Amino acid sequence: MPRAEPPRACPSLRGPLIRSSRIDRPWWRIHRAGRDARSFRDTGAEDKRADPRTHGTEGRFDCQAGEYGYLYLGAARHTAIAEAFLRGPVIADPTARVVRASKASGMAVTRLRRSVALPLVDLRSAEGLGRVGQDAWLTTTDEADYPLTQRWATSIRAWAPGAAGMIWMSRREPAQEAAILFADRTPDVALVVEHVRALDDPVGFALLQATLSRFTVDMDVGTRPGMERARRSRTLRT
Repeated sequence: MPRAEPPRACPSLRGPLIRSSRIDRPWWRIHRAGRDARSFRDTGAEDKRADPRTHGTEGRFDCQAGEYGYLYLGAARHTAIAEAFLRGPVIADPTARVVRASKASGMAVTRLRRSVALPLVDLRSAEGLGRVGQDAWLTTTDEADYPLTQRWATSIRAWAPGAAGMIWMSRREPAQEAAILFADRTPDVALVVEHVRALDDPVGFALLQATLSRFTVDMDVGTRPGMERARRSRTLRT
């Protein structure tokens, strides 16, 4: 049932496919540097669409109007970076694969350890997608369809009241998993911060450049984070 409104009830009498997450592998998250990597957002997609400058760009499975808190994770660092930075015109036009370096300003990447196994709706395979009446469209469609995929996420969440989130194969890095967790179903102790790296310091920025190059994406180093601040500082001193 790709690109259609979700039905009222789960198409499968067995309900969504639930798998328990493994605790021996880390998760990675891109977030604001001053924000705890374990904190959830409850900004609805409706607010993001209305004012993306204030609230940021919407995600594939955001809630619509702040009904619940959520956070996105990648199974690998480069997956989390790709999901966060390869957005909009960067992927819409294959000849314009350039990210403004200012996008890294104030951002960080964090490695998180899972301290408990979490039950997740498994959308990684045809079996899992079929159990909710969907196919690969749900996890691979373009951003223009996000309002619809978000409504599917709300329905799937309702069909699986015991699930702490959902897991699928990343659109940006199909060999790796992406996941979303729900605040009201994730124990406070589920995630432990292991390492944080700012993406706008020299080491973090070099890491970001190297990672994006794996996806044949360049960074506009003329707008490197901190350069404008440095120019203003020199102007004030003179």
